[in-house]
Amino acid sequence: MSEALRYHDGAARAATLRRPVVTEINPQTESVVQRFPVSVRREVRRLVRSSSRIADLAATFPGILYVLGARRGTLEARLNAIALIESGAQLKFVARALDMPMWLRRLPPEAFEALPPSVPKSEGFGRRIAARLPSHASESAFWLESVMFAERACHEDFAIWFAGQNVFASDGDAEKLIAVVAAYAWYSGQPDTAAHKLIVVPWRQEIAFDTALCAAKSWFNRVRLVLQLTPGVVTDPWLKPGIANGYTFEPLMDHSAILAEAHAMQNCADQYSDRIVRDKCRLYSVKRNGARLATLEVGPHQRETGVLAINQLKARHNMPASTDVWQAAYTWMANQPVLKRVPAISPAERDFDQSAWYRLLQPYRSAHAGAPWFDSDASGLMFAGIDAELADLARRGGVSSWLFT
Repeated sequence: MSEALRYHDGAARAATLRRPVVTEINPQTESVVQRFPVSVRREVRRLVRSSSRIADLAATFPGILYVLGARRGTLEARLNAIALIESGAQLKFVARALDMPMWLRRLPPEAFEALPPSVPKSEGFGRRIAARLPSHASESAFWLESVMFAERACHEDFAIWFAGQNVFASDGDAEKLIAVVAAYAWYSGQPDTAAHKLIVVPWRQEIAFDTALCAAKSWFNRVRLVLQLTPGVVTDPWLKPGIANGYTFEPLMDHSAILAEAHAMQNCADQYSDRIVRDKCRLYSVKRNGARLATLEVGPHQRETGVLAINQLKARHNMPASTDVWQAAYTWMANQPVLKRVPAISPAERDFDQSAWYRLLQPYRSAHAGAPWFDSDASGLMFAGIDAELADLARRGGVSSWLFT
């Protein structure tokens, strides 16, 4: 241990008692004190008045003033830090006494609304985060809260990446806002997990924000698909499967069939679970000689109540289907014994597969102290809340996609 850190309690208290008292605070220092959170402002002002060297911290390391004013850590650590300050020790020794990383020195007083107890302290993290600090003091508190949660909910690389995004202009609940993106980023590096297999575009350090956010939302929609569309949950395909003009029309009724269709056709069929369980549509795979050629969506006619119609018919990569496929689809529809379906006044409630939710999240919970930011049981309310938070994150980042409408 450095000699500068070897202070006994008695020496620390003596140094505290000997420090010169500042009876008045100069206007410049007072303006900085006013920028600290209200909860610590009175104690910060008392500390600043107690010593000119402590007052200097308002300009050199506001975070230390916050920790002392908030009485964070043990009394012994705080007295030791004050003694170091009074002795003229380097700030790195004072920060070490309070278990604070030096990169916090660069943050303004506004940042310390809720400094978490555990902050990344590695030199590598400090060097990388220095280039991604908030551009405005008004954003710094939410920035710090978000970056610290990002590290806790995923890892340092994700926290560094998230720190550089332009999403901190207004306050929010970091846990709710970031949780899904953090879990998606973590599972991107866990190829042996079931949840990883639902990821199409993995997170990486260089990924653009809009790409990552859309990939995270698509991934969580596939999680929802697995939970909602277990075999036997939806049994009514609305229309009879069949053959027309050499093309077969097969209903996609559970998550395995839909995931296989989405993978083979490179489309967004796997994003439709909620629409299917709420009886808003049905999906069909269009094949010829066993080869998938198109995906068809059937839903209520936009103008004729109770009549079913073709909402979408797309080839691979959401390209337009050929004229032959369209003609076969209309022939198949024309041969249906019934094209009318009276919608239910209120669709039947469909339970989520809680055992699947537990299995999918278990590796993540084990690695992140239970991940209490995710509900223990999946529910429609949970998914609605997550959808709203992801839509807010998209708005903050200027991301436009049908996924957030």
